[in-house]
Amino acid sequence: MERRAFFKLAGLSAAVLAVSGTLGACEAGKLPDNPLTANNEANETAGQSSVMGQPAISFGADVDVLIVGSGVSGLSAAIDPLEAKRSVMIVDKLDLLGGESFDSNGVMRIAGTDAQQQAGVKTTVDEAWDVRKKELSSGGDDNLDFAKLLFSTATDWANRLASDYGAQFADPKTYTQNGVNASVMLPKNGLGDMQSVMMPLRDGLTNKGATFSTGHRAVAFILNESGAPCGMRFCAAASTSVLDVRARRIVIATGGFASSQPLVHANTPDRERVGCYTVSSMGEGQQLCSLLGGQLVDMDKIAPLTSNLPQATAWGLFGPTVIVDALGHRFAREDDVNAAANACYTEERGYWWTVFGKQLTESSQSRSIAEVTSKNAKRLIGPFDTLDELAAGMGISADVLNDTFDRYDGFAKAGKDDDFGRTMFLEELEGPYYALKQVPQRYKTRGGVKTDQTGRVLSVVGAALPNVYCCGSVAAFSVGGLASNGAFGMLVGQAVAASLDDEDKASSDAESENAAS
Repeated sequence: MERRAFFKLAGLSAAVLAVSGTLGACEAGKLPDNPLTANNEANETAGQSSVMGQPAISFGADVDVLIVGSGVSGLSAAIDPLEAKRSVMIVDKLDLLGGESFDSNGVMRIAGTDAQQQAGVKTTVDEAWDVRKKELSSGGDDNLDFAKLLFSTATDWANRLASDYGAQFADPKTYTQNGVNASVMLPKNGLGDMQSVMMPLRDGLTNKGATFSTGHRAVAFILNESGAPCGMRFCAAASTSVLDVRARRIVIATGGFASSQPLVHANTPDRERVGCYTVSSMGEGQQLCSLLGGQLVDMDKIAPLTSNLPQATAWGLFGPTVIVDALGHRFAREDDVNAAANACYTEERGYWWTVFGKQLTESSQSRSIAEVTSKNAKRLIGPFDTLDELAAGMGISADVLNDTFDRYDGFAKAGKDDDFGRTMFLEELEGPYYALKQVPQRYKTRGGVKTDQTGRVLSVVGAALPNVYCCGSVAAFSVGGLASNGAFGMLVGQAVAASLDDEDKASSDAESENAAS
């Protein structure tokens, strides 16, 4: 019997498929030019029974590195293995690549990049980290050593994407003023333009030999007889077919669990009655790794909320806005992308309005404003020349709205926000005035798979599981930002490439010793 032919399913419901018989390791043999066209021998045990009627294992692809998830962390994890001439396959359950990263607001917290330095932004990584550390600490993040590593690595990540892959970032001079946004990078066309970053990366990875498969959801690890993961089974979204992929290393980059109502109910029940911006963060990676023996931590840690229009939450970072509730009262600081959503939900305000004017519509983010407002015209009120007209359009008291703006304008003149502590763009608004209605929604989670700083999955006893890595929001200690997740993926890719080199060297040395003896 062929060594690859004798497989049987063992506990698909437990998200693990076991290789049995004489197979001591998942041997790949000669890699095909395209892993998806691998030529598999017929399964000689076709008549054997299988658990729950599942098909016997038959590998449709052989690769060095399998990456599950095509968001910014997953794509970034492919960089170094490909540059080391390793075969890499990236699989996503969605029909399109990019995951949730592609739909994000595009704000990347980075300092010291080549683009920033060329624009005259002198803020160093260390200086920016001092500010970022305080933000993370106040938000409840306690693994600051790892957060610092990701923050500092993000600089190299952005530089590599620009120089080696043609990723395009906005000129910092267009949105950096008097030190404001000195540690922020945006895609070429501003907020929401993730195609300028992710599409060049995708195309560059393709040119270096990466293969992609979409519409396949990971359902189980495949284990060899020693219990080590040696592949993964995927189910096709549009059919009952399966795809089994053999891999020497597996990188899980499937995101959080914010859109899984059962997982939210079990871990963060205070959030289960609020809707979710995405439908794809289903927590598959956390569950798969847990059933493999990986440790899940901080699953009950509350993550911040966002708007159902995420780009709009960042407008206050690039121009003056005023946030008011359904009655016209200001209730949150405008230069914190999560403040309005969090306060709206916890204080049961239902929805809020972001009021803006000429400075924002003519700002560096005019493209974002036009895009969001044109797509959500029913949520937009304005333009109006006066606050009285705006109030009438919003259906609120003109007296209340004018009182709110009188108080806010007083803070702007004084240069200090005594109510909520806004510091960025604390300026009076100039008409014509607009108001955009938004509601709070889930979009991220904090808990997940416990890893070391190279992304290796740690068991419940603290030992690293063989061959499996995690990066991005599926991991417990990701701080969740685009840049940090990209940096996390790149660190994992470097670790994976190094581990394969070490393994090959050890195998070569052993063969040499055997030949000599």
